[in-house]
Amino acid sequence: MEIGTEEIIYWLRKNEIHKSVSNEILGKKIRQIIEDLGGTLLRKDTISRWDNTKNVDRFDLPKTSAQYEIDFANLSDLYNQIQNMEF
Repeated sequence: MEIGTEEIIYWLRKNEIHKSVSNEILGKKIRQIIEDLGGTLLRKDTISRWDNTKNVDRFDLPKTSAQYEIDFANLSDLYNQIQNMEF
């Protein structure tokens, strides 16, 4: 399945997880986790799916993001690892 880091960051922000960590750092950690789970990068710097005039900030929602392909069976592991990331 295809998933973008903007979707994951949105989920983190909505659930008030890692709110003090910048999107840039989150994106790098997310990429590493996805790659460790066998996912592959499809596209970099894809425009995010929301109105880029509201709530776009380095500690809120990203303006652009990378898109990845990951096996659906790894989705639960992906979110478990992401919410438990250490910085």
